[in-house]
Amino acid sequence: MRASPVRAESGEIVAVFGISRNITARKNIEQALQDSEQRFRTLIETIPQQVWTANPEGGITYVNQRTLEYFAVPSEHIFGSGWEHLIHSDDLPEARRRWHLAVSDVSPYEVEFRLRRHDGEYRWHLASALPLRNQAGAVLQWFGTNTDISLSKQHAAALRDSERNLIAAQARAKIGSWRRDLQTNSSVWSAEMYRIFGFDADATPPAIEQLIAKVHLEDQAQFIAVYETYLDGQRACQLDFRYFSQDGAMLWIEAKSEPLFDSAGTLIALTGTAQDISERKRIEQDLEVSRQFLAECQSIAQIGGWEIDLQTRKLTWTEETYRIHDTSPAEFTPTVDAGISYFLPESRTRLQAALAHATERGEAYDLELEKFTLKGRKIIVRTTCHVTMQDGKAIRLTGIFQDITEQKMSQLALNNAYLELERSNGMLEHIAHYDPLTHLPNRVLLADRMQQAMLQCQRRGNSLAVAFLDLDGFKTVNDLHGHSMGDELLIAVAGRLRTALREGDTLARIGGDEFVAILTDLENSKDCEPILSRLLSAAAEPLTLHHVDLQVSASIGVTIYPQDGVDAEQLLRHADQAMYLSKQAGKNCFHLFDVAQDTAIKVQRDDLTQIQRALMHREFVLYYQPKVNMRSGQVFGAEALIRWQHPVKGLLTPANFLPAVENHLFSIELGEWVIATALAQLQQWHAQGIEISVSVNVGALQLQQPDFTQRLESLLSPYPRSLYAKLELEILESSALDDIEKVSKVIHLCQAMGIRFALDDFGTGYSSLRYLKRLPAEVLKIDQSFVRDMLDDEGDLAIIHGVIGLASAFNRSVIAEGVESIESGEKLLAIGCDSAQGYGIARPMPAEAFPAWIRQWQSPFKLPQNSTLKASHQSLV
Repeated sequence: MRASPVRAESGEIVAVFGISRNITARKNIEQALQDSEQRFRTLIETIPQQVWTANPEGGITYVNQRTLEYFAVPSEHIFGSGWEHLIHSDDLPEARRRWHLAVSDVSPYEVEFRLRRHDGEYRWHLASALPLRNQAGAVLQWFGTNTDISLSKQHAAALRDSERNLIAAQARAKIGSWRRDLQTNSSVWSAEMYRIFGFDADATPPAIEQLIAKVHLEDQAQFIAVYETYLDGQRACQLDFRYFSQDGAMLWIEAKSEPLFDSAGTLIALTGTAQDISERKRIEQDLEVSRQFLAECQSIAQIGGWEIDLQTRKLTWTEETYRIHDTSPAEFTPTVDAGISYFLPESRTRLQAALAHATERGEAYDLELEKFTLKGRKIIVRTTCHVTMQDGKAIRLTGIFQDITEQKMSQLALNNAYLELERSNGMLEHIAHYDPLTHLPNRVLLADRMQQAMLQCQRRGNSLAVAFLDLDGFKTVNDLHGHSMGDELLIAVAGRLRTALREGDTLARIGGDEFVAILTDLENSKDCEPILSRLLSAAAEPLTLHHVDLQVSASIGVTIYPQDGVDAEQLLRHADQAMYLSKQAGKNCFHLFDVAQDTAIKVQRDDLTQIQRALMHREFVLYYQPKVNMRSGQVFGAEALIRWQHPVKGLLTPANFLPAVENHLFSIELGEWVIATALAQLQQWHAQGIEISVSVNVGALQLQQPDFTQRLESLLSPYPRSLYAKLELEILESSALDDIEKVSKVIHLCQAMGIRFALDDFGTGYSSLRYLKRLPAEVLKIDQSFVRDMLDDEGDLAIIHGVIGLASAFNRSVIAEGVESIESGEKLLAIGCDSAQGYGIARPMPAEAFPAWIRQWQSPFKLPQNSTLKASHQSLV
């Protein structure tokens, strides 16, 4: 503060004036605080939230104006106990418990409950509060807010309903959806996706290998090709494929995918759907069968269609209509006038009148008329007409043409038969049981004759043959020369076939150009061959009809009863199957149905399906048989041997299931599973300090695949290069010789990666010195058949001596399989073979048992006395 004195003329101070600058500054601060507090109060009073404070004990001390307006109650109704009387009764206990807990623990408070608004409606609120403390940490008061979250709750409920509806809609439509985020490389599946593909919805989406394993073998190549296109992500993909569900049922699945780009055109995700279309496929197949059946029926019944556009006068015929008229679209262009001109005069007059009534009055018609085909053949047709009207005027006529000449002839014959029925009741029987064209037994009489013949076989203990004949080239005759010529050909061939049979045999026509012969009283299956040869000759004999030279032949399928011990209907099916094989063999021949082969194929197919499911369900395991140096006692390796942990039959050895997959592409997939599993186990053992090698058997089909080395390198890629040298591939000597050049090249490529090779079962194949020189395998495995009998069979012992000598000469290692006794092991040591495996050392064991076995293993073999043999080329260590 500064002051100045005021003096009188005498110099006496009479007054003092001054200004307090500190008071002014304080006043400014106080005014600013008042303004700030006013703004804060204005803010608190106007924000949408309900703001409140409470004392340290939890009693409400202040609520803002928004709170009072929201609930339309005086402030004194809220102070103290707060709005407990406004909370919904269902939410009150939890809200009260949570508030008391927060006050007692001095912890943040947050809870959701329903509050009754001024209009009586309960609305959802989120209540939250924080304690305000002084410098000593004591609670001064609580500051809290209530926020109306009803709209968010409604949106959340709507979203849940939408998600539930989407899930329900996907389930009803059997459509699953997925999305793969390329930035995080993560995938999300809908519930229906998991259900369709048979995976646990709580797990992460499966790897592509798991899906491929359950795709039908015939669809896997296309599935993989489309999957690679999908990964490229530049265009949409679609594929229908067959997939085996968990219960083994085959599903049809339609999969679609499409890329998703951001606004800058960068690919960010892949999305798609998968739909179970099994029912649709079934319907499509049924429709296709129905369509083919309808077309066949139209062809057999000779029903064609026609259409006239009354505005253009254009006449359109279907394919069957052209056939009825002995012409084709290339030969004849139908017109209304030209079409009418081919009718006989009386029929033409009736047709013209009917067409006029249809055009002028919209009247349909159904007429039987006589006319000529374009080749001059007289026929009787049934023609119908349907009129399409528009604005009371006919605009289109549609109808059918049906050649009913044969029916009319048959009807005439039937009428005559009825006239003769009074004289002979046998005529009706003939019509019911005989083909009207060839007068051979029909399908009804054939079934009766087959049953009688089968019963006779059972009584007499002999056999019968069912021969299914289909004429080769008959359709060509029909197409080129018409149905009438075809019918005459059938009659002629039927007569010749009947003549080729013996008395007591039956020949029946079962439809079209198909015949069935029953050959009875056969002592063995070969007794029918002369008769079948006569049938082939009879069918193939040329004939001339109406100055036209014709020739057909027959394909015959045969099955023998009771060797084929099925019912009559199944016998016909088997003969039909054999007939198709004779057509594939070049036609004009017969083929005998192979019962054993058919059974074996079915059994193999079933076995293969079960084995594929076993791999998918992780039922296969690897057992490991130790390889040891009998001289030093060191365990240097193990052979990986596959086992099937069957859920019903227990543990199965390879002999029980590998023959079913031999030479099948699935054996490659199974072989790669063995390699991958053995590599994982090898790495685990090395991490435990167990430094051994593991050998794996590789089949001929797998080894000779063009991309064998690339696929092997892919299996090895997750592991360090140091592990490659610990993998040994065992190949059979006989399989390597199938293509020695190719196999030798594969071995060199793999050895360049550090992988070793062994020739398994050595000595059982060619064992040629030239082959041994050209196959650069490091190890020769002496087959166990020689080792097992070496103590009693000098020949086997000599062979083992020879293999050891070859190994030494070619600088190869040697190991003996099948060492089952201490005597055998000591004999091998005496002749210079140190390395061995077999039951006398250890049986194959699970991987988890291997470390404990190594720790307790001690060689029981005694070194031969005065043995000076060196084992420089026999040791595998």
